[in-house]
Amino acid sequence: MKNLWNDGEAAGFKNDLALRAYTSRLLGGEKALVMYGGGNTSVKLQENDETILYVKGSGSDLAHVTEKDFSPVRLAAVRPLIQRDAMSNAEMGVHFRVALTNPQAPRPSIETILHAILPFKWVEHTHADAVLAVANTDHGERHVRAAFGDAVVIVSYRHSGFELAKACHDVFSRETTAKTIGMVLMHHGILAFGSSARESYERMIALVTRAEDYLKSCGAWDIPLRFPSAQAASSQEMLTLAALRRDISHAAGFPLVMTLSSDLMSLAYSRRPDLESLSQRGPATPQHAVFTKRVPMLGRDVAAFTAAYRRYLAENAPQRAERLPDAAPRIVLDPEWGLISAGITASYADAAAEIYRHSMKIQSRAEALEAYASLPPRDVLAAEIEYGGFEQTMRNQYVLAGQVALVDRALNHQAKVAELLAKGAAVIGLDSDPAVKALHTQPEFLGLCGDPDDPAEMEAALEQSVRRFGGIDLLITDNPTLAAACEPLLQLSPVRKPQ
Repeated sequence: MKNLWNDGEAAGFKNDLALRAYTSRLLGGEKALVMYGGGNTSVKLQENDETILYVKGSGSDLAHVTEKDFSPVRLAAVRPLIQRDAMSNAEMGVHFRVALTNPQAPRPSIETILHAILPFKWVEHTHADAVLAVANTDHGERHVRAAFGDAVVIVSYRHSGFELAKACHDVFSRETTAKTIGMVLMHHGILAFGSSARESYERMIALVTRAEDYLKSCGAWDIPLRFPSAQAASSQEMLTLAALRRDISHAAGFPLVMTLSSDLMSLAYSRRPDLESLSQRGPATPQHAVFTKRVPMLGRDVAAFTAAYRRYLAENAPQRAERLPDAAPRIVLDPEWGLISAGITASYADAAAEIYRHSMKIQSRAEALEAYASLPPRDVLAAEIEYGGFEQTMRNQYVLAGQVALVDRALNHQAKVAELLAKGAAVIGLDSDPAVKALHTQPEFLGLCGDPDDPAEMEAALEQSVRRFGGIDLLITDNPTLAAACEPLLQLSPVRKPQ
């Protein structure tokens, strides 16, 4: 793991909070350290004769945080909470809001108490792939001790929030020594801490490097990529992909955007001879399942997957669960196509794909080290229930969430494109002018340059559209040639009423 600390850059920050944001971005910019939306950092500062804990607020991306993304809470108000026997996440949230020195600040992280109890000014928390590959094995604690020695203490899995903070407090109080520079949270991640920004950051890098070196020493680092890239898909294959999106959307009960990734890693993993065993053991962390579901679908049998997932829900759901996740897959592994991800928006489909790429590396290395192991299904479902629900929120807010629109002559209809994006749709903007490609930069927009009256160009454009978003639900054009070319895809739309 490369150490990105730069004395010249660090010297340019005027205070410790700015320095906290700087080292947070160093961590967040390294994809092998954090998954989508993951990772957390904090610093404790003296202000007006009291200690203020600045912890990264919920919802911010560690790779792009600034000073305003940290939540200032009074340490004296949150640290004593650890003495309680139990507390719900909702109850914690009430205490955190009261403890904020700025009511306009972001919502404090669910791990605020964990950061508060550690007696260090600077704390880093990541979900490093290498650490999870070492820990997520049949004898994970043994491997963690072999990799880190007495540099870390080990905390068995607990759900995020108060339960995890309580367990960390207990282990840290009993087992920490002068040599302790970090804490491994089984099936979750790793913490490092220190008395300065540089020390804390470099301890995290050093610990992750030790995990990488351990995997290398055990012959478990390199992941063989033995397969050639996928060939260009035919028009019939694109219809098959659009039909898969329809079926997955119907199983979910609402339309989803679907993205295809035929990169070498995805193809190689999808063709592993042990895929049926390895991929079905569960996610690297329970939080992964919020975006990817507990396991991916192998192949294209949506009915079989949903039946199996309903059994998983029925067998593991708590009796009084207010809601359960739907039974449709969000990740599909196909030996011909590679990795397919689905989400309520293109951004969420991309997030699911990003998270599963982490999973492929973690599972592959853990299996090479010994045997990959996940948590029991009940623990995974608890996370799905606790942290899910965002898709329903998106559907309530955006009337076209999950739908895909194609707008012909997009540069002449920019207002329509903007309207569709504002309503939550993924939008394909088609135009003969290459400037259409730069019309919008958000993941929900795909700008394509082509002539609607050229069959070859239209076939290529529609293929790109289906690979990026999974199909087409709405078509805005007065060109009969384009309308005819799109009709087979429109017939497969999950929102089209049966004839």
